[in-house]
Order: sequence, then C-alpha cells, then structure tokens
Amino acid sequence: MRILRTSGQLMCGKLAKGRIRILKPITTENFTLVTLLLRAIERVKTQTIFDRDPYESRRKAMKGSRLLKVLAFFQMLSDPGQREIERVVDASQEAQNALGGRVPRNTLSNALMHRDLDQMIEAWMMILRHYSPYIKQMGKKYARIAAVDASLIKLSLDAFSWASYREKTGAAKITCVLDWVKGVPQQFVFTASGKVHDLKATTALKWSAGWTYLFDRGYFSFDLLTTLLNVGAHFVIRLKQGVEYRIIRSNPIPDVKLPAGIRAIKYDQTVSLPGWASDVILRLVVYQLTDDKTIRVLTSRHDLSALSIAMLYKERWSIEKWWRWLKRIYKVKEPLGESENALPLQIVAAFVTDVLLRAFKHCGGFKGTLYDFVRTCREIALIPISGVIGRMRQALMAAAVSLELLEALPQEPT
Repeated sequence: MRILRTSGQLMCGKLAKGRIRILKPITTENFTLVTLLLRAIERVKTQTIFDRDPYESRRKAMKGSRLLKVLAFFQMLSDPGQREIERVVDASQEAQNALGGRVPRNTLSNALMHRDLDQMIEAWMMILRHYSPYIKQMGKKYARIAAVDASLIKLSLDAFSWASYREKTGAAKITCVLDWVKGVPQQFVFTASGKVHDLKATTALKWSAGWTYLFDRGYFSFDLLTTLLNVGAHFVIRLKQGVEYRIIRSNPIPDVKLPAGIRAIKYDQTVSLPGWASDVILRLVVYQLTDDKTIRVLTSRHDLSALSIAMLYKERWSIEKWWRWLKRIYKVKEPLGESENALPLQIVAAFVTDVLLRAFKHCGGFKGTLYDFVRTCREIALIPISGVIGRMRQALMAAAVSLELLEALPQEPT
C-alpha cells in the first residue's frame, strides 16, 4: 500500500498484477476523532454477539453494538449525563451519522436497564483481541504477568439504593485482572455491593496456565491458591500475619546491587504450609524496604531469584496506578442511569475507549504522554480533523491509515 497525502485529503493507490488502481480521495474536512473512534468499533463485528440474544431482534432503536458506540461517545464528552449526550448528538449531524441517528434519553435509559452485561463484556473482549497488537507494550521484562485487585466506586445511597456499603454511604466494587505488558485489563467482575469481600469475585475469574498472578494479602486463601496451582498458573502474594509455615531449607542470597526502595533481602526460604499436600513446595521471600517495613512474599515460582520475586510483587502497584488512571480520565464514578445494570455497562465502554485511544496513540506515533494524548482527544473530539493542527493531526491521520479506518472506493482501472 502506498500512501499519498494532499491538503485535507488522503489518497490510496495500490499495485495489483502490474496495474495501478486509482482510488477516490477521502476528504477529512468533516471527519472527527469521534468518527474515527466509532469507526474503529464498527470494524469489529460485535453485533454477532448481541444477535445471539433471542430478544435482540425486537430492539429496533438500540441494538447492542449501537449502545456500545453511544457509551464510548459519552466517554469523549466534557460533561456527564444523558441530557448531555442528547444535546450534543442533536447539535451534530456528524455525531448522528456516526451513531445511527438521535439518542433520546428514554431509549438510552431503557437500554442501560435491560442490556445483558455479559454480552457487553464479551464485545469488549472481542475488540481487545482485535486491537491488542496495536497497543504499545511496556516491555519484555516480565512475560505473562497479571495483577489482580478490586476498587470501590463511591455512590450515593439515596440515588443508588442497590450499592450497599456503609450505613450512610454507598459503593460498588470492580475487580480486574490487569495485563502487565499491555497495561489494560483482560478480565472484569462487577459487584453491586461494596461490602462483599474481594475474594468472592475471584470465583468468576478464569486463570490461565503459565501466567503469574500478583495479589495483595487480602486475597490470601488456600482455595484460591489451590485453584491457581491446579490449572498450572503461578502466584506471587503477600503473606498474611499469623499464617503458619514449615521451613524446608534456607536458600543462599547472592550479593547483588539492590534497586531503589529495597534495603535488603532478608530471607529466601523453601517452605510448605500446614494443611496442604506435602508435595506442594513454595518459596517465602522476605525483604526490607528503606522505610524499615518488612514484606513477606509467598510464591510458587522457583525459577526466579529472590530479588526478582521482590520486584515482581512491587509490580502489583501497576494496577493501583491503573485504577487512578481509570477514575481520573474516564467517566466511571457518575452512573448514566440509576439501575444496577447501568454502571458496569458504562465501565466496560470506558475500557473499550481506553483500548482504542491507546491504539490510536501507538499507531499514530504520538510522542507525548498517554495522558496528554487522551486529554487532547477529548478537547478536539467533535472538531473536524482538518481543523486540528500540528502533531495531533498527523498522529490521528497516521492511526486512521494504520488501523484501516478510512476506506476508499476503487474506481475502474485506467
């Protein structure tokens, strides 16, 4: 494929069997970032998932794939609420074209109340698989590593009575499995009540052989760790106080330079835990931080050094950073609807938007930070790309070409 650029146009020409086909120029005069985003969603045939629902044929106004686009569109708006979606769409013919018409509030409310969450999650996973190769990887330092954690979303009990948490405060809980290499979640569980223990959500997660999962001590459970070992997965978890263990042997600790934050590796021991089969042999790595805090980490990895185990547990904080990123950048703290079903649908749409914007940045070669890119994307979401200047316009056009979001209709060969 050969790409030719002209003022406000993109022209494509390709060589096939020695003949050049002249393709129609694609104008970018009225093409916006929102259009690119929704086009990226359209390229993945998510409607095939929703069509498996026997009631989908009756949902004329808001099919599943259209609801996903509407919710992704909402993530790019500056103000929250269904009223804002309706106002912006009514004022923009470009938005109506991309979304398939107007978005009345009653139609959206009904869709948020009745759409099956599992279908939306499956659609998100389908989009993630499609665009995963286009997401920048954090590096090959650790392969097949995932951090597991939950986070609360505080809500008003007056408006969301289903979100039980404290006597006067409501909260829902979201649990994610974060792919360390790609920096995006690969699994998601929504719990309506913030009072439910974090461990309960893990029963709905799927574990993969060969992967190593990072946990804080709140996830320490013999049942969970046994499940991981039975499927061929590994774990790195902080050991709870009071858990008994038997030392089989103490391993030598090599004299190596320690990274910032770690003062000393105190112990590297091969251990077994009472109540488990005698053939379940684990490692306990104990290290001291520069603030004198002692961390005890239990793992099933025997192939790594004690320092590598300590560094792996440190990477668990990547999911804490990701939670802050999600809540700061995307609209997940202010539900679009009052039903219990609305908030998780909105969160999944935030995941989809995040994946696509990461792909846009990486494929577009944008040199700034991801935060700067996403913030600028929201500012220019409804501005024609022809009116965007500098490296942002270049990045969006390059991403559109790389992801094949601009399709030209071929003319007859000349």
